[in-house]
Amino acid sequence: MLVEATRSALRSAKRAVYPLASKLITNTVLVEGHLKGTEQPFRTLFVHNCLFNAALMARMYAQPPTVLARKRIGIATLGTVVRARQGHFDLCVAVVPKLYDPMFGPLCAYRGQEEVRQVIDTSGTWEDVRARFSRKKRQLTNHFGERYGLTYRISHAEEDFDFFYHRMHVPHIRRRYGDLSEMDSHAAMRGFFRKGFVLFVLRDGEPVAGALSLVEDNAILFRRSGVLDGDESLVKGGVQTALYYFQLRHAVHSGYQSVDTMKSAPFLNDGVFCHKADWGARAMPDHEARQSVLYFVPEPDARTVRFFEINPAVVCEGKGLSGVAGDPSEGAGAVSDQSTLAKRFQVAGLDHFTSLTLGAGGQVDLHHPIALTG
Repeated sequence: MLVEATRSALRSAKRAVYPLASKLITNTVLVEGHLKGTEQPFRTLFVHNCLFNAALMARMYAQPPTVLARKRIGIATLGTVVRARQGHFDLCVAVVPKLYDPMFGPLCAYRGQEEVRQVIDTSGTWEDVRARFSRKKRQLTNHFGERYGLTYRISHAEEDFDFFYHRMHVPHIRRRYGDLSEMDSHAAMRGFFRKGFVLFVLRDGEPVAGALSLVEDNAILFRRSGVLDGDESLVKGGVQTALYYFQLRHAVHSGYQSVDTMKSAPFLNDGVFCHKADWGARAMPDHEARQSVLYFVPEPDARTVRFFEINPAVVCEGKGLSGVAGDPSEGAGAVSDQSTLAKRFQVAGLDHFTSLTLGAGGQVDLHHPIALTG
């Protein structure tokens, strides 16, 4: 009894101390592996053991990299650590509390966030909204409901929320993520529902997919989705596309000014980010973020260009957002090629675009940011 009580007290003490300690001390791990598409070793110093760094590690390396060293450091010493270890790593990615931005912002090559918001403007007519879709989405949504035999309905009924949660959302998440599944509790999501509604996509009058949304002021917040019994054939059959389409139709019909699609990974080739952008979503800074992502590049070379080719990033530019991408192809330094690269990744909400290319003798050319419109 005494031992268990002591353990419980220690756990409580750790939970109490953690919020402060996490602002002062962090973990680092130095890894080495081959960037995707290269045979050269690439060392990265990751600062903070978090989901963002774990996901980035998987994005950039062809195989799980080898861990060379682990260490705990005081966050305030990060600048000293980066300078002292120049030559020992090719890139440092540090996720640190935002309060350190003034200290480290001037030292890093780029400052970003773990996620960016994406919001779809639904003001004006349906044709005004469609004009902001990608060409592919405009073609897809021509006579969409009639072509696919789908309709929708909005529900505020508690029993419909229960059906959505138990028959759609939970099975969908478990089928997709298995043992890694994390989901809001029934009670928590019911709280969201009571501030909004469930939209059901119907086939032959029966619900096959659903979306839970909140209503705040004049905006819809697209919170969660699901498909009936987690059936992947329904996903391949386009019902998730239907959720976006009917959500936007409902927003326009009801006079809502926007649909907030929540947050996405800050990479211009991320599937979820691109899917939302195709619907006309505008990228916006995450003003709720408590941490920043700092990219330190001690000695840029061809592998740096390759990193930003694999991971074209959305980074912070003043109060807005900017894009940065690498292009290792020969002759990519021409102004026309920079513009082509910027046009390829142009997304509403990005104010500027920076390209990294290879110049003579393998030197990295960092071009002046190109101003974007839209």
